[in-house]
Amino acid sequence: MRRLLLRPSLLEFCRAHLLLTALGDVAALVIGVLSALTGTGKGILESLPAQGAGPSGSGLLITAAMALCLLAYLPAGRLSRQKGGWPRPDVADAVVLLLLPALAFWLLLAIPMALLHNVGFQIAAILLNAPAYGLFVFLAGLLDLQGALWGWLGYVGAMAAGLLPPLLFLTGSYLPIRDLDGAEESIEEYIEKQ
Repeated sequence: MRRLLLRPSLLEFCRAHLLLTALGDVAALVIGVLSALTGTGKGILESLPAQGAGPSGSGLLITAAMALCLLAYLPAGRLSRQKGGWPRPDVADAVVLLLLPALAFWLLLAIPMALLHNVGFQIAAILLNAPAYGLFVFLAGLLDLQGALWGWLGYVGAMAAGLLPPLLFLTGSYLPIRDLDGAEESIEEYIEKQ
């Protein structure tokens, strides 16, 4: 894939990411409110085996919603490549498509460490990467992690949360598409047609 195709691919990822993040945020809010109003969370907890001070039942539902939003990156990557008629990205472009969104998220998480009043940036980072970061936070609550282990897992989880959405989107763009993959057209010919 030539550099000319990198920008539209990155824009398609940003579009899909914002859509899926908004969907994840709304799903988490609706599930939290509905489970609080109906008591669904308590029923889920009663059906599970005894767990100490684990998460609430609504936390488990929110975790499932976040996981489904993350899985939606696979078809989003495939559909955006199919809609654009793009060839599969080569390795150099795939690395750029993977690292640029991850670096933006990591920067958004790192800025609060340098500022005195940092809660707004942390909330923005969580809301802008809700499916991956929310899934990590709820899974950490599910495992009931505390102490020094939590500090290291926080860094590892932030790294994974930054990489996971673009990695799944990129994996989806590598899924086979018969009409695009069967064509013997070179990248130069594709760009000239555009």
